[in-house]
Amino acid sequence: MNLRPRAISVTLAIGLLTTMGVAQAERALIEPSQIQEALTIETAIEAQSATAAPTDTAWYAVLKGSTPVLITAPHATKPYREGSYRFSDGAGTAALAKLLNTLTCATVIYTQYRSPSDPNYYDDNAFKAEVAELIKQHKPKLLIDLHGSSTSRPYDVDFGTMEGTSLLSRTDIVPSLRKALRKEGLRNFSDDYFPAAKHPTLTRFASSLGVPSVQLEINSTWLLPSQGDIYAQRFSQLLQGLTRYIRNTNDTENGACRAGGV
Repeated sequence: MNLRPRAISVTLAIGLLTTMGVAQAERALIEPSQIQEALTIETAIEAQSATAAPTDTAWYAVLKGSTPVLITAPHATKPYREGSYRFSDGAGTAALAKLLNTLTCATVIYTQYRSPSDPNYYDDNAFKAEVAELIKQHKPKLLIDLHGSSTSRPYDVDFGTMEGTSLLSRTDIVPSLRKALRKEGLRNFSDDYFPAAKHPTLTRFASSLGVPSVQLEINSTWLLPSQGDIYAQRFSQLLQGLTRYIRNTNDTENGACRAGGV
């Protein structure tokens, strides 16, 4: 009896699996050194979250890029709202934004010291003015506003779109984001639990300037690289999902960007 060579059998098996819808996995993008960098950023910004910016330093940081995506993290530090400083969403949102600048060359802006005016609650502040200028200069096709949500929430990510209004008819954005994140292990999604519609949010602000916008309320268990172990892996998965989404939707091969802060 003639037996087929093992190599042919393996090839046929792979072909059969592909036919059945079991696609070959993509090679991982994120390196441990990048998560170590995120840990360093998170730790440094968390330490100054409640501190006023030095007189010669802005309370927010901007990293410019060439990809037509603008990423904001307005609650990485404690924001001032209605007479007092509130809790922050955690410096992991700033770490995520900064790594996305490096990996995709998206332009990012995040708070690095306590905010004298909540950028996601008031329009009349320097952060919002900077966002308006970045939109004018870079003409982004999408704004992604990053937030950390309570660990008690049942979802991994809630997509806030003002009930779809802030997407400006770009109905592809949320399904594509879901698909990219699901491939990296995020599973539980929610739509418009926090719709970004009640107050002068960044999502509302950017969409009023003609930029399709989405607010991501990310369960904070995905935003704690400094906790190590499974938390570092979860941050890596989240970072990889957003990196792939931005690269794939903007036709960038490696997206690497080393633009400095401004």
